[in-house]
Amino acid sequence: MTSTAARSRHHTTQSRERAWGRLGVSPGARIAALAVADPDTSYSQAEVLSRLGLAGDEFAERIFARCGVKRRHLNLSQDFLDRTLQGRSAEVEDALLQHAIGAIDRLEIDPLTIGTLVSSSLYSLGCPALANRLADHYGMDPTTDKYHLTGVGCASAVPLLRLAAQSLQQHPHKHALVVAAESMSSILMPAAPEDSRAKTVGSAIFGDGCAAALLSGDATASGPLIVATQVHQLPGTLGAVELAVEPQDSHLHLERDLPDLASAGLQGLVREFLRHRHLDAGAIDHWIVHPGGRRIIECVRDALELSDDQLSASWRALADHGNVGTPSIFYVLRDTILEHNPGPGERGLVVTIGPGVTVGLMLLRW
Repeated sequence: MTSTAARSRHHTTQSRERAWGRLGVSPGARIAALAVADPDTSYSQAEVLSRLGLAGDEFAERIFARCGVKRRHLNLSQDFLDRTLQGRSAEVEDALLQHAIGAIDRLEIDPLTIGTLVSSSLYSLGCPALANRLADHYGMDPTTDKYHLTGVGCASAVPLLRLAAQSLQQHPHKHALVVAAESMSSILMPAAPEDSRAKTVGSAIFGDGCAAALLSGDATASGPLIVATQVHQLPGTLGAVELAVEPQDSHLHLERDLPDLASAGLQGLVREFLRHRHLDAGAIDHWIVHPGGRRIIECVRDALELSDDQLSASWRALADHGNVGTPSIFYVLRDTILEHNPGPGERGLVVTIGPGVTVGLMLLRW
């Protein structure tokens, strides 16, 4: 017969699990390890202008100079540029796999401890999916849950880590692995006389990159605890970020007012998100903001009344890598940890902005 104390403990556990479920995470889910991997080839902004046939274009040169990017990792070989989006797919899928392997290898994990593998990229024509190919490469347990998401883009970290954290409840003795791999090169095309200015803007900021994060429910694991997550889609903004594809051309179309749209109600979203956790903005020690471009960072900075110093990791990620889409925020989180070495009890707030338009918020505690 169950004792009163046992029933009380069971009730407390159930209540705690229901509460964590409402927050969108798993009890004790920590980002136990994080690594990034970049392609070998990088270009200065002047080199990208030349490779894409934009050198001498006054508008392009002005945008390239002012967007906050200094160098980016890209594939701009002439053979690659001569091909269409579809014609590049096999090479791109192989590159995504190799970069993902590079990031995962840096985690130095036992593949047999992975219960769930979630991979993601903005755009993919590959089959089998990246998650399946990685599971095969590492000889993971055949019962490992494998998911590949496309189209999440720059909002990636919050929904991806949210899903992975929830999966820990299904595999309580295993870890979850999140891989965000991006080839923005795949959609970059040389300039043509009829090009829109939106295409030029995208050509100025996007780069390639990859990140891998290990989530653990182990109470002894290091790394920040995922306290809470939230994903908010802004009504009526579906056209603000679109992949424009034609038979011989492609680009990621960004509306000029995207930064203003994304930041307009951001202060209220953040305030309400923190209020539910009995916190305010003053309780946040580290601001981990999407490096989507100069205006994205500036608009978020102004909406949340932050300083450039508080967003130094975002500015540096943008300058050194450009907007690498899906793994972007992982670069900022990695640099925040390396630069500031957060101590026990310090908090961080992740702010992502991506297609939808979707704003992601994630509260971390070290």
